[in-house]
Amino acid sequence: MKNINNLYKKSKTRREFLKDITLGFGTIAVGTYSLSYLTACEAEDDGPVAPGKGDPTAQITVDISKAENKNLATIGGTIAITGDKLDPSGILIIRTGEKTVTALSRKCTHKGCTVPNFSNGVSTCPCHGAKFDKSGNVLGGPAPSPLKKYNATISGNIITITA
Repeated sequence: MKNINNLYKKSKTRREFLKDITLGFGTIAVGTYSLSYLTACEAEDDGPVAPGKGDPTAQITVDISKAENKNLATIGGTIAITGDKLDPSGILIIRTGEKTVTALSRKCTHKGCTVPNFSNGVSTCPCHGAKFDKSGNVLGGPAPSPLKKYNATISGNIITITA
């Protein structure tokens, strides 16, 4: 009977109970995050991804006289547009000259993440750190090839992008 009494002799204080509960929930949260992170990393071992697979007959037009596209009014300016029929990942548009523009897929060639607009001339993939220049060339990181390039022309204030 002495052993049973010892079990009930030591009661937890409210503070100890709350500490144990918090520690338990923290352990569950960290474990869940770790499991999802490891699962995501396992899926990454499939190798590089193919360029954007949009509709090859689609065409995009961008009016640079509109406020949201004003960066393209000057040489060196860039914008990032969201996905559409031509490229579901979106497109980076760069004004390279008075009458020239470059259009690149926003789909990273490493694992298919969407790359952001340029900062100081470089677009850095948020997933694994691959870096691309304004020509789409790989500057560093795990990307095995440049960003897909689209045909782009400018006539007046209208940029036209096609596959």
